[in-house]
Amino acid sequence: MDHVDDGGIMKIWDPHFHIWDVSQTTTSGHDPEQLFAPEGNPVYTLERYEKDMAIEGFELTGGAFVEAVSVCHVDDDGPSFEACCLAETSWTSKEMDGSDLEYRIVASASLESPNVENLLASLKQHQRVCGIRQIINHEPSWPRNQKRGNFLENPSWRSGFAKLEDFGMSFDLQLNPHQFHDASVLGESHPKIPLIIGHLGSPTLADLEEGQVYWDGMRRLADLEQTSIKLSMFSYLDPDWDGNPLVIETVLKVIDLFGSERCFFASNFPVEQHQGWSASKLYSAFLKMVEYLSEEEQQKLFSENARSAYRL
Repeated sequence: MDHVDDGGIMKIWDPHFHIWDVSQTTTSGHDPEQLFAPEGNPVYTLERYEKDMAIEGFELTGGAFVEAVSVCHVDDDGPSFEACCLAETSWTSKEMDGSDLEYRIVASASLESPNVENLLASLKQHQRVCGIRQIINHEPSWPRNQKRGNFLENPSWRSGFAKLEDFGMSFDLQLNPHQFHDASVLGESHPKIPLIIGHLGSPTLADLEEGQVYWDGMRRLADLEQTSIKLSMFSYLDPDWDGNPLVIETVLKVIDLFGSERCFFASNFPVEQHQGWSASKLYSAFLKMVEYLSEEEQQKLFSENARSAYRL
C-alpha cells in the first residue's frame, strides 16, 4: 500500500491525463482541429507530461492515460474513425514503453458501432488497456455529440456498453448532470461494469447553484457500488476555483457522499496547465482542500483509490 513516505512525500497516481500529437504529420489518431498544442508544441509526449508533473513534495508513480479521440474527427464514423481509436492506443502504448512508471490506458471506442466487439478485442491486445471512455455529454454537447445525440438513449450504444463486461473493461463516464439519472439506471442493469465518473460529473456553476438535478443524480450514482469519481477539471467551473467557496464546498460534499475510498484527484493535464494551473499550484490546492483528513485518507485520494479503480 502506498503511503506518504518518511520524507513527507505524497505519492501521486494520476487517474486522468492526456498525451497527444496534433502535428500535421500525426500518427496518433488525434485531430489538430479539436485539440491544442501545449505551450505551442503540437507533440505532448509522456516525457513532457512527466516533467510537468515533477512537483516538490510529491512523487508521480504513474497514472491512467485517458483518450481524447472521442472529441475528434467530428464528421467521421465507421472504419476511418475506429482506425483513429486504434492509432491513439498504439501510439500511447509505445510512449509508455519508454517509462519505468506504472500506467494504464483508458482507450476510445465507438460503442454504437456494429464492429464494437472486434474494436474492443483489438484494443484489449494492448496490455495496459483497462477501460473505455467515450464522451457522452449532450446538451450542452461536446464536439461529436451534437450530431450523434444522447448515447444513453441509443439502443446500439447501450448494447455496445454491455459488451464491456465480456472484456473486463471499466467505463469512464463523462456526461452532464441531467444525464445522471439515466446513467444510474444503466449502471443498475450492469453492476459488473465499473463506472468511473469524470470531472465531478462536469457540472457548470449554474448546475451547482441550482443544485437539485446535480445532487439528486449524484446520490443515485453514489448508491451504485461499482461507481467512483474523479475530483478534477475544476477550471471548467471557475478559472480561479480555489477562491470559489461553492466549488470547494461541492468537492468536499462529493467526498462525503462517495466516501474517501471512492474519490481521487486527477491532473487533467495538459488541459489544466493550458488554463494556467501548473502541477505545483494544482496539487497544492488539492492538498489544502483535504488538509483536515488524516495522511492515510489523503494518500487514498492522491493515489491508492485510483490504483484500485483501475485495477493495478
